[in-house]
Amino acid sequence: MTRRFFRLCLSFTTALACVLTRPAACVAQQADQTDGNQDASGCPPLTILWPLPGATVVSCQHGDSVGVTLPLKPDAQGYAQEKRVRGAYEFREYQIVGKSQQDFAFDNMMRELPMAGFRIKFSSKPSTITARKEDIWALINISGESYNVSLVKEPPEVWASAKTAADISREMQAHNRVDIYGIQFSRDDRSVLEKESQILFEILKYLERNNDIAVIVESDKFTPERPPETDSEITRERANAVTDWLIGHGVARSRVQPRPGGRSNPITENESPGEIQRNERIVLIKSAT
Repeated sequence: MTRRFFRLCLSFTTALACVLTRPAACVAQQADQTDGNQDASGCPPLTILWPLPGATVVSCQHGDSVGVTLPLKPDAQGYAQEKRVRGAYEFREYQIVGKSQQDFAFDNMMRELPMAGFRIKFSSKPSTITARKEDIWALINISGESYNVSLVKEPPEVWASAKTAADISREMQAHNRVDIYGIQFSRDDRSVLEKESQILFEILKYLERNNDIAVIVESDKFTPERPPETDSEITRERANAVTDWLIGHGVARSRVQPRPGGRSNPITENESPGEIQRNERIVLIKSAT
Protein backbone atom coordinates (compact mmCIF):
# COMPACT_ATOMS: atom_id res chain seq x y z
CA MET A 1 0.00 0.00 0.00
CA THR A 2 2.87 2.42 0.89
CA ARG A 3 4.54 1.70 -2.48
CA ARG A 4 1.35 2.60 -4.34
CA PHE A 5 0.97 5.71 -2.19
CA PHE A 6 4.35 7.05 -3.29
CA ARG A 7 3.84 6.02 -6.90
CA LEU A 8 0.77 8.23 -6.90
CA CYS A 9 2.78 10.99 -5.23
CA LEU A 10 5.36 10.82 -8.04
CA SER A 11 2.61 11.20 -10.64
CA PHE A 12 1.32 14.32 -8.93
CA THR A 13 4.82 15.80 -8.55
CA THR A 14 5.35 15.54 -12.31
CA ALA A 15 2.00 17.20 -12.97
CA LEU A 16 2.82 20.04 -10.58
CA ALA A 17 6.20 20.62 -12.19
CA CYS A 18 4.52 20.85 -15.60
CA VAL A 19 2.11 23.50 -14.38
CA LEU A 20 4.93 25.61 -12.96
CA THR A 21 7.28 25.26 -15.94
CA ARG A 22 6.28 24.32 -19.50
CA PRO A 23 2.74 22.88 -19.63
CA ALA A 24 2.70 22.12 -23.34
CA ALA A 25 5.89 20.10 -23.22
CA CYS A 26 4.52 17.87 -20.49
CA VAL A 27 1.15 16.88 -21.93
CA ALA A 28 2.38 13.60 -23.38
CA GLN A 29 4.27 12.66 -20.21
CA GLN A 30 1.21 13.36 -18.06
CA ALA A 31 -0.93 11.22 -20.30
CA ASP A 32 1.51 8.33 -19.89
CA GLN A 33 1.52 8.61 -16.09
CA THR A 34 -2.23 9.07 -15.55
CA ASP A 35 -3.77 5.76 -14.52
CA GLY A 36 -7.40 6.76 -14.33
CA ASN A 37 -7.39 7.17 -10.54
CA GLN A 38 -7.55 10.97 -10.52
CA ASP A 39 -10.87 12.68 -9.86
CA ALA A 40 -12.22 15.90 -11.37
CA SER A 41 -9.84 17.99 -9.24
CA GLY A 42 -6.82 16.33 -10.86
CA CYS A 43 -5.65 15.03 -7.48
CA PRO A 44 -4.73 11.36 -7.10
CA PRO A 45 -6.57 9.68 -4.22
CA LEU A 46 -4.97 8.96 -0.87
CA THR A 47 -5.39 5.21 -0.88
CA ILE A 48 -3.93 4.98 2.62
CA LEU A 49 -6.87 7.02 3.94
CA TRP A 50 -9.96 7.25 1.73
CA PRO A 51 -12.26 10.30 1.88
CA LEU A 52 -15.19 10.35 4.27
CA PRO A 53 -18.62 9.51 2.83
CA GLY A 54 -20.05 12.53 1.05
CA ALA A 55 -16.65 14.24 0.70
CA THR A 56 -14.94 15.27 -2.54
CA VAL A 57 -11.36 16.48 -2.91
CA VAL A 58 -10.99 20.09 -4.03
CA SER A 59 -7.24 20.71 -3.78
CA CYS A 60 -3.99 18.93 -3.10
CA GLN A 61 -0.29 19.56 -2.47
CA HIS A 62 2.84 17.44 -2.49
CA GLY A 63 6.41 17.90 -1.30
CA ASP A 64 9.51 15.79 -0.89
CA SER A 65 10.61 17.43 2.38
CA VAL A 66 7.95 19.39 4.22
CA GLY A 67 7.76 20.07 7.94
CA VAL A 68 4.45 19.75 9.81
CA THR A 69 3.79 20.51 13.48
CA LEU A 70 1.36 18.05 15.06
CA PRO A 71 -0.39 18.61 18.41
CA LEU A 72 -0.03 15.82 20.97
CA LYS A 73 -1.61 15.02 24.32
CA PRO A 74 -0.69 17.37 27.18
CA ASP A 75 2.04 16.20 29.53
CA ALA A 76 1.49 15.14 33.16
CA GLN A 77 1.40 18.80 34.25
CA GLY A 78 -1.20 19.68 31.64
CA TYR A 79 1.15 21.59 29.32
CA ALA A 80 0.49 21.31 25.59
CA GLN A 81 2.89 19.17 23.60
CA GLU A 82 3.64 18.94 19.90
CA LYS A 83 5.82 17.06 17.48
CA ARG A 84 7.61 18.46 14.44
CA VAL A 85 7.81 15.96 11.58
CA ARG A 86 9.59 16.49 8.26
CA GLY A 87 9.43 14.18 5.28
CA ALA A 88 7.53 13.23 2.13
CA TYR A 89 4.29 15.18 2.26
CA GLU A 90 0.77 14.82 0.86
CA PHE A 91 -2.10 17.25 1.48
CA ARG A 92 -5.76 16.96 0.50
CA GLU A 93 -8.59 19.39 1.13
CA TYR A 94 -12.11 17.96 0.97
CA GLN A 95 -15.56 19.50 0.63
CA ILE A 96 -18.22 17.76 2.71
CA VAL A 97 -21.62 17.56 1.03
CA GLY A 98 -24.66 17.21 3.27
CA LYS A 99 -25.42 18.66 6.69
CA SER A 100 -25.55 15.26 8.41
CA GLN A 101 -22.11 14.32 7.06
CA GLN A 102 -20.72 17.65 8.23
CA ASP A 103 -22.10 17.17 11.74
CA PHE A 104 -20.54 13.72 12.10
CA ALA A 105 -17.30 14.31 10.22
CA PHE A 106 -15.15 14.26 13.38
CA ASP A 107 -16.73 11.09 14.77
CA ASN A 108 -16.54 9.37 11.38
CA MET A 109 -12.86 10.23 11.04
CA MET A 110 -12.16 8.93 14.55
CA ARG A 111 -13.61 5.60 13.37
CA GLU A 112 -11.97 5.59 9.94
CA LEU A 113 -8.41 6.18 11.15
CA PRO A 114 -8.10 2.98 13.25
CA MET A 115 -9.73 1.01 10.44
CA ALA A 116 -6.96 2.29 8.14
CA GLY A 117 -4.30 1.16 10.62
CA PHE A 118 -3.67 4.51 12.33
CA ARG A 119 -3.37 5.05 16.07
CA ILE A 120 -4.93 8.21 17.47
CA LYS A 121 -2.23 10.26 19.21
CA PHE A 122 -4.35 13.33 19.98
CA SER A 123 -7.86 14.58 19.34
CA SER A 124 -9.76 17.74 20.13
CA LYS A 125 -13.42 17.57 19.13
CA PRO A 126 -14.71 18.82 16.76
CA SER A 127 -11.70 20.10 14.83
CA THR A 128 -8.32 18.37 15.23
CA ILE A 129 -6.91 14.83 15.11
CA THR A 130 -3.30 13.64 15.13
CA ALA A 131 -2.71 10.00 14.21
CA ARG A 132 0.15 7.72 13.28
CA LYS A 133 0.67 4.56 11.23
CA GLU A 134 4.26 3.36 11.71
CA ASP A 135 6.38 6.07 10.03
CA ILE A 136 3.43 8.01 8.56
CA TRP A 137 1.90 10.83 10.59
CA ALA A 138 -1.53 12.31 9.85
CA LEU A 139 -2.96 15.68 10.86
CA ILE A 140 -6.68 16.18 10.19
CA ASN A 141 -8.36 19.58 10.55
CA ILE A 142 -12.16 19.70 10.31
CA SER A 143 -14.15 22.89 9.88
CA GLY A 144 -17.84 22.91 8.99
CA GLU A 145 -18.23 22.16 5.30
CA SER A 146 -14.64 21.06 4.73
CA TYR A 147 -11.71 19.18 6.18
CA ASN A 148 -8.10 18.63 5.21
CA VAL A 149 -5.58 15.82 5.66
CA SER A 150 -1.81 16.29 5.92
CA LEU A 151 0.29 13.10 5.67
CA VAL A 152 4.02 13.11 6.40
CA LYS A 153 6.23 10.07 5.99
CA GLU A 154 9.29 10.32 8.22
CA PRO A 155 12.58 9.13 6.72
CA PRO A 156 14.40 6.40 8.65
CA GLU A 157 16.15 7.85 11.67
CA VAL A 158 19.92 7.84 11.36
CA TRP A 159 21.61 6.86 14.60
CA ALA A 160 25.05 5.49 15.32
CA SER A 161 25.69 2.86 17.97
CA ALA A 162 28.94 2.27 19.81
CA LYS A 163 31.20 0.02 17.74
CA THR A 164 34.50 0.12 19.60
CA ALA A 165 35.91 0.40 23.11
CA ALA A 166 36.77 4.03 22.31
CA ASP A 167 33.13 4.73 21.39
CA ILE A 168 31.98 3.16 24.65
CA SER A 169 34.49 5.22 26.61
CA ARG A 170 33.36 8.50 25.03
CA GLU A 171 29.68 7.79 25.75
CA MET A 172 30.39 6.76 29.33
CA GLN A 173 32.43 9.90 29.96
CA ALA A 174 29.71 12.11 28.49
CA HIS A 175 26.57 10.40 29.85
CA ASN A 176 27.65 7.71 32.36
CA ARG A 177 25.81 5.22 30.17
CA VAL A 178 25.97 3.77 26.68
CA ASP A 179 23.49 1.84 24.53
CA ILE A 180 24.92 -1.38 23.10
CA TYR A 181 23.57 -3.09 19.97
CA GLY A 182 24.70 -6.20 18.16
CA ILE A 183 24.70 -8.78 20.95
CA GLN A 184 23.05 -11.99 19.75
CA PHE A 185 21.48 -14.46 22.17
CA SER A 186 20.68 -18.15 22.17
CA ARG A 187 17.11 -19.24 21.53
CA ASP A 188 16.38 -19.41 25.26
CA ASP A 189 18.14 -16.06 25.92
CA ARG A 190 20.32 -17.66 28.60
CA SER A 191 23.63 -17.31 26.82
CA VAL A 192 25.26 -15.05 24.25
CA LEU A 193 26.35 -16.15 20.79
CA GLU A 194 29.96 -15.09 21.01
CA LYS A 195 30.93 -15.34 17.34
CA GLU A 196 27.98 -13.19 16.28
CA SER A 197 28.53 -10.65 19.07
CA GLN A 198 31.91 -9.00 18.49
CA ILE A 199 30.81 -5.91 20.42
CA LEU A 200 31.19 -8.01 23.59
CA PHE A 201 34.96 -7.99 23.13
CA GLU A 202 34.89 -4.18 22.86
CA ILE A 203 32.95 -4.01 26.14
CA LEU A 204 35.52 -6.31 27.69
CA LYS A 205 38.34 -4.15 26.36
CA TYR A 206 36.72 -1.04 27.83
CA LEU A 207 36.34 -2.64 31.26
CA GLU A 208 39.95 -3.91 31.19
CA ARG A 209 41.20 -0.38 30.41
CA ASN A 210 39.03 1.12 33.17
CA ASN A 211 39.35 -1.38 35.99
CA ASP A 212 38.16 1.16 38.58
CA ILE A 213 34.69 1.35 37.01
CA ALA A 214 31.71 -0.85 37.91
CA VAL A 215 28.68 -1.05 35.64
CA ILE A 216 25.05 -2.09 35.66
CA VAL A 217 24.21 -4.31 32.70
CA GLU A 218 20.62 -3.45 31.80
CA SER A 219 18.62 -5.25 29.12
CA ASP A 220 15.65 -3.58 27.40
CA LYS A 221 13.14 -4.97 24.91
CA PHE A 222 9.68 -4.34 23.49
CA THR A 223 7.75 -7.07 21.69
CA PRO A 224 4.36 -5.85 20.36
CA GLU A 225 2.74 -9.29 20.17
CA ARG A 226 3.74 -10.38 23.68
CA PRO A 227 2.64 -9.32 27.17
CA PRO A 228 4.97 -7.06 29.20
CA GLU A 229 5.76 -9.93 31.60
CA THR A 230 7.38 -11.88 28.77
CA ASP A 231 9.72 -9.02 27.91
CA SER A 232 10.62 -8.65 31.60
CA GLU A 233 11.63 -12.32 31.75
CA ILE A 234 13.60 -12.13 28.49
CA THR A 235 15.52 -9.06 29.63
CA ARG A 236 16.31 -10.73 32.96
CA GLU A 237 17.84 -13.70 31.14
CA ARG A 238 19.75 -11.49 28.71
CA ALA A 239 21.17 -9.22 31.41
CA ASN A 240 22.34 -12.32 33.29
CA ALA A 241 23.82 -13.82 30.11
CA VAL A 242 25.93 -10.72 29.32
CA THR A 243 27.05 -10.45 32.96
CA ASP A 244 28.01 -14.14 33.05
CA TRP A 245 29.99 -13.79 29.82
CA LEU A 246 31.96 -10.83 31.18
CA ILE A 247 32.68 -12.63 34.45
CA GLY A 248 33.72 -15.71 32.50
CA HIS A 249 36.25 -13.55 30.62
CA GLY A 250 37.92 -12.16 33.70
CA VAL A 251 35.78 -9.23 34.91
CA ALA A 252 35.34 -9.31 38.69
CA ARG A 253 31.79 -10.18 39.73
CA SER A 254 31.70 -7.09 41.97
CA ARG A 255 32.07 -4.86 38.90
CA VAL A 256 29.03 -6.04 36.91
CA GLN A 257 25.42 -6.10 38.10
CA PRO A 258 22.60 -7.41 35.86
CA ARG A 259 19.28 -5.57 35.73
CA PRO A 260 16.19 -6.43 33.66
CA GLY A 261 14.60 -3.36 32.12
CA GLY A 262 11.68 -4.95 30.28
CA ARG A 263 9.76 -2.18 28.55
CA SER A 264 10.31 0.43 31.23
CA ASN A 265 13.09 2.51 29.62
CA PRO A 266 12.34 3.19 25.94
CA ILE A 267 14.42 5.83 24.20
CA THR A 268 11.86 6.30 21.43
CA GLU A 269 8.29 5.25 20.68
CA ASN A 270 7.45 1.63 19.87
CA GLU A 271 5.20 2.16 16.86
CA SER A 272 7.48 1.35 13.92
CA PRO A 273 9.91 -1.53 13.29
CA GLY A 274 12.85 0.87 13.50
CA GLU A 275 11.75 2.20 16.89
CA ILE A 276 11.19 -1.29 18.28
CA GLN A 277 14.65 -2.30 17.06
CA ARG A 278 16.26 0.75 18.65
CA ASN A 279 14.63 0.09 22.02
CA GLU A 280 15.90 -3.51 22.08
CA ARG A 281 19.38 -3.12 23.50
CA ILE A 282 21.85 -3.68 26.31
CA VAL A 283 22.72 -0.58 28.34
CA LEU A 284 25.91 -0.19 30.32
CA ILE A 285 25.35 2.24 33.19
CA LYS A 286 28.15 3.51 35.36
CA SER A 287 27.52 2.30 38.90
CA ALA A 288 27.93 4.50 41.95
CA THR A 289 29.60 1.65 43.85
